[in-house]
Amino acid sequence: MADAVLIYPYFYKHAKDTSIFKFPPLGLGYIASALRNKGFSVDLIDGTFTDPDSVVERTLAADPVVVGYYVMITMEHAALELARRLNGGSRLQVAGGPYPSATPERFLHVFDITCIGEGENTMPELMTAVIEGNDPKGIRGLAYGDNGTVTRTAPRDRITDIDALSTPARDLFDDTAYKDYWHGHYGHTVTSMITSRGCPYHCGFCSKPVFGDSCIGRNATGIVDEMEGIAASGYDRIWIADDCFTLDKKRVIEVCDLIRDRGLNITWECLSRVDGIDLTTLKSMHNAGCDRVFFGLESGTDTMLKKMKKGTDVAAGSRAVGLSLESGLKTGGFFILGYPGETNDTLIKTVNYSSHLGLDYLSYTVPYPIPGTDLYEKVAPVLNDEEWTSPKRHKLLYRSHFSILKLKAAMAKGLIQNWLKRHLMKPGAIMETAFRYVSDRIIRLIP
Repeated sequence: MADAVLIYPYFYKHAKDTSIFKFPPLGLGYIASALRNKGFSVDLIDGTFTDPDSVVERTLAADPVVVGYYVMITMEHAALELARRLNGGSRLQVAGGPYPSATPERFLHVFDITCIGEGENTMPELMTAVIEGNDPKGIRGLAYGDNGTVTRTAPRDRITDIDALSTPARDLFDDTAYKDYWHGHYGHTVTSMITSRGCPYHCGFCSKPVFGDSCIGRNATGIVDEMEGIAASGYDRIWIADDCFTLDKKRVIEVCDLIRDRGLNITWECLSRVDGIDLTTLKSMHNAGCDRVFFGLESGTDTMLKKMKKGTDVAAGSRAVGLSLESGLKTGGFFILGYPGETNDTLIKTVNYSSHLGLDYLSYTVPYPIPGTDLYEKVAPVLNDEEWTSPKRHKLLYRSHFSILKLKAAMAKGLIQNWLKRHLMKPGAIMETAFRYVSDRIIRLIP
């Protein structure tokens, strides 16, 4: 039995799934802690290693007053289907997280309420109102259906003191399943944590409906305290899930100094922007156990970076990767292929650039237009009526002058070239040059 059941509707299963970004639902962990602090009992059901039938059965057995869902764009279909199956009775069903915050109208034909933005204060207030029989529609930070229209309550202010929040309720996470997954695929175990919320940049493809434009960071002591707790629970490595861990370099240095002072024996990885990073910070990170840093490089041409509103250039990306390698860090890079304005020339330049950097991890994706972004506005007139139902299957959600076949071929070209560079030969070797020459021409020919 539980007052609230929190559901993470991620059900993607594939025999070849070896994602290096498979982690427990931190957001729901924070909500669970906030509810517990107010005296509510909570069950957290993570769909990652189970199935929808089991989630429904477990939720019904708990007989909760409120059922809350964390929903990203890839989870829309699964969340709506679960909510339909759990409709009925006196349960209040609440959708929260990035996608319901950005587009509550996509959920309110099935859900009772959506939670807009951060939920650590909203959800306890909502729970109290429901249990006491009060109307929750006066609570700030909600949206609900009202005679076929969407009504939003007054917005809730950002949480400015995130140090005051309790850390996620990690005892509710399925640590055994996550550890088995990681150890089975990679020989070590990994879990995630966050040290800041928000991002001050305005990339054209990025949606920030929960944490917004300002970056609010935790203090170094609290960060390393949580890292110590994670290490004590048997994890070997931490993924720092901030939008950009290195924004506050002074804080980064403080964290690294504390890790070394305490003799904390755990490795970690993080995301960084390419601008503003320096060798001193990167060396400090490496000396404090950072194994790899990931960059949102996105394109190999300044033309496309401007169209994406990245605020950086190719030279900055090359410099950041070079400094990371010099400091002893491994590097990862993310690229978007086929962004509006892309041409054959920019596409091929990006693939060749990305595969020549010597990245330890290289990822390509197609553009995904999320409501509220500049990208969405650009392609809104040519959107298809389709959902992004799988986080692992590239799919164009709008009519593009590039076919998905062409973009997938470009991705394959880049991954092959990256492998050749890292494992078989020095740059400029005959085999690499020949492959690049032939594949450049093939990409141009594909419609």
